[in-house]
Amino acid sequence: MTTAKRPQGEANPPAARWIELAQRTLACGRMFRDDLTQQTGRWRLSEPEFSVLWTCRQALPAELGQNELAAKLAVSAAQVSGLVEQLRREGLLEGRRGKADRRRQLWRLTPVGMARLQAVLADLADWAAPLGEQLQAGDPEALLRLLDQLAKVLRDRPNHPNRKGAA
Repeated sequence: MTTAKRPQGEANPPAARWIELAQRTLACGRMFRDDLTQQTGRWRLSEPEFSVLWTCRQALPAELGQNELAAKLAVSAAQVSGLVEQLRREGLLEGRRGKADRRRQLWRLTPVGMARLQAVLADLADWAAPLGEQLQAGDPEALLRLLDQLAKVLRDRPNHPNRKGAA
């Protein structure tokens, strides 16, 4: 990995290192999202719709509430509301009321939704293969673990917008 160049004589405080990490992560995230948008569009799924289906698949056999989906996707509950409703209309998700709290809507993939997601994932194999080959990452799982740890640290910060009780 290349090191970011700093203006001559400028110190490299810890904040600068984390800002550089944030900038690179955001840039990679945008490129990933652009690629996924193009790939999933062939299946008439937007990238956010695909992300909801993927997140529900990852939660199996559990069902996810809209607030849980919003937190996992780092979007607002209002955005999730529109997405799950669209996916429900298409027969890809089904919702039910929670047993303990009837106001809570829980979501899971339908068999049609699971089949569509499996087809998209099979189609994405050709897209994903070069990433592993060209990246030469010794352990992609290590990157996932680090990103999960970073997400937890950021989420647990006192003023994080998705933190329960945040100001």
